[in-house]
This record gives sequence, structure tokens and C-alpha cells, in this order.
Amino acid sequence: MPEKRDYYEILGLKKGAGAGEVKAAYKRLAKEYHPDLNREAGAEEKFKELLEAYQVLSDPQKKQQYDQFGHAAEGFQGFQGFRGAGARDFDFDFGDIFQGFGGFGGFGDLFGEAFGTGGRRGGRGPSRGSDLRVDMSISLREAAFGTEKTITVERTETCGECGGKGGSGEENCGSCRGSGVTSQTSRTPFGIFSTQSTCRKCGGSGKTIKNPCGECGGKGIAMASRAIKVKIPPGIDNGNHLRLSGGGNAGARGGPAGDLFAVVFIEPDDVFKRDGTDIFTEAPLSFSGAALGTKLDVPTLKGTAAIAIPQGTQAGTIFRLRGEGIKELNGAGHGDEYVKVIVQTPKKMTAKQRQLFEELSSEEKSEKEKKGFFGRMKKTRE
Repeated sequence: MPEKRDYYEILGLKKGAGAGEVKAAYKRLAKEYHPDLNREAGAEEKFKELLEAYQVLSDPQKKQQYDQFGHAAEGFQGFQGFRGAGARDFDFDFGDIFQGFGGFGGFGDLFGEAFGTGGRRGGRGPSRGSDLRVDMSISLREAAFGTEKTITVERTETCGECGGKGGSGEENCGSCRGSGVTSQTSRTPFGIFSTQSTCRKCGGSGKTIKNPCGECGGKGIAMASRAIKVKIPPGIDNGNHLRLSGGGNAGARGGPAGDLFAVVFIEPDDVFKRDGTDIFTEAPLSFSGAALGTKLDVPTLKGTAAIAIPQGTQAGTIFRLRGEGIKELNGAGHGDEYVKVIVQTPKKMTAKQRQLFEELSSEEKSEKEKKGFFGRMKKTRE
């Protein structure tokens, strides 16, 4: 008989780890190795090993004896092992292992069915279908004003041939004898260790079809490709999702369908950048326009708008257009648009332009010299 591995090593912990660390490690590894989720060879044995380690290290008295004596059988004669009673004997909720996955795929429901921990799926009754997620891309302007998109979804639907019955001639499953679950028992130094899992042949219903439907193979559901229209409200932001109730996979045994979640991603825009409901852009401004003042047409989400540029505007000045931003999602207000002016220095000039700039340069030089002279005179008088 191979030497038993150290329980702390099995859970990836250091010796003496606390109860919280033990539970967290077990929950994490149970996701990876539970036989209902991992069909690889050896996963079931690994899961049994994890259960055994958790049962000992989560019990303060057993943990204390194990820390002192290790796997010595004498130190554990008082253990009742798992008593063949399955998951209900543990002070641990298997259903919460996958509670974070309830939104997409229903893994929490799977454990509720397998262990009877109160998940939405019943062992033999109708069960809700799993949720689906579809990612979709839209432009910034579509996000600002709303739009309608058509997406293609691959999902399971109730079989139209048999109406979801799977065929005719329903009878008790030969693998689980109508119970919907199968049990596996093994003997360990701590007693008899028993686990229960959903019957893979009947899917937990306890029934099989004698004359399965040729369309769905007795499952009652079949894959289908559907084009679904999605209305996108104005103001939606990057990463927001839309929930289409009943748009997910069909439920088993007449249960309701899951939901479809359309997650929205906004494509980068060539003109605008977004921050919440505000948008930002840049606009070129001529040197003369900045110096003398002018009116400047700038882009907006709706088209263009004119802004007044005062005399002496400096490069990088930012102007605000109130209410020209994006509508608040499910609200009445709008954000603002911010325009940063970029003063452009001419790279090529005509002879006339060069003459005017030379005159301007001469004027500026004269003004500088005058200020320097009068500044020196003032300093002398002081």
C-alpha cells in the first residue's frame, strides 16, 4: 500500500495552517478536481484525497491529533471517518464553492443538485438552463445615442421534434435505479469514505428514455443558432452588460431557460476620447486666429459647433461646450465636451506671409528694446 501523503501537502499549506486557510485551500482545489467538472484521469482520486485531508484538518480535535501523531493509526482509532453519509456530514457548504459562477453557467446549481445543498436545480424536477454571455462592439456615437444590433447566439433549445420529452417509453435509470445519484465507497484508515454524485447516464432525473428522439438523442434539447436583436440604450459605457431574460440555454426537464448577457465594448474613436459622460477632442487654431481672435468650428457628436476664440489665446487652452457630451444612462442629463486648441505654426509661407512676419518680428524687437530702455531708466532713478 503506497505511503499516504501529508494532509497539509495535499492542500498546499504549511504545517499548522489555521481553519480559515484550510477551508480556503480546499474550496479552491475542489473547483479544480471535482469529478463532475474535471473528467481527466485521476481527478476523482485527487478529489477524494482532498476531502479526506479537509475532514481531518477542519476538525479541531482531529487536527490536533494529526499534528501530534501524523498518519499513525493508533492516533485515529476514535475517528468515525466519513461514516458513509456523504457531503451532508461536513460542516461545509459545497454549494458555495461555485457561488461566484452563478451568473454564467450555473456551476453553483450543479453542486446543489449533486449534494442537495439547496441549489436551484432539483435532482428530478425541472432545472433552470445556464446563462450565456456574448461580447459585442459598438462605436462611440452608437453608445452616445443608442442603437440596435443583431447578434448570433449558439444555444440549446427545447427539441421541436419531441417537445422536450426526449422520446417515448420513460423508465427508471439502470445506473442509479431511479435515485438520480450514484455512490462510490472506499475504505480508509479512518473508516468508510463515501461520495455521491449526479448520475451521468440520466443527468439526475432518475429516468431514461426507451425510445429516444432521433432529433435530440433523448436529451429533450438541441443546439440552435439564433439571430437576436439587442436594443442598446444611449449613454451605455464600456463593459456594461444588457440582460435578455430567457435568452440563454434551455432548462432541463421543462425548466425555464437561462438568461443572455450581452457585454458591450466601445471601439476607440478617431476624434473623441470619453471620460464618463464627458468627451474630449482637439482642434487646430491658426497663429493669427490665436493672436487676433476668431470663430472656430469644432466637431461635436451631433456635427459641428462654433466657439469664440478671444484675442491672445494661448496654445493648449481648453474650451467647454456645455451639454455636448454623452447622455447619462437612464438619466436626463448630458455631459460636456472639452476642446483643446492646438496653435499651428506655418511650415511653409508665401512671400507676402514672410514679409508680414518679418515686420511683426521687427515690431516685437522694437517693443522689447523700448521696455529694456525704460526699465533701465526707472532703475537708475530709484
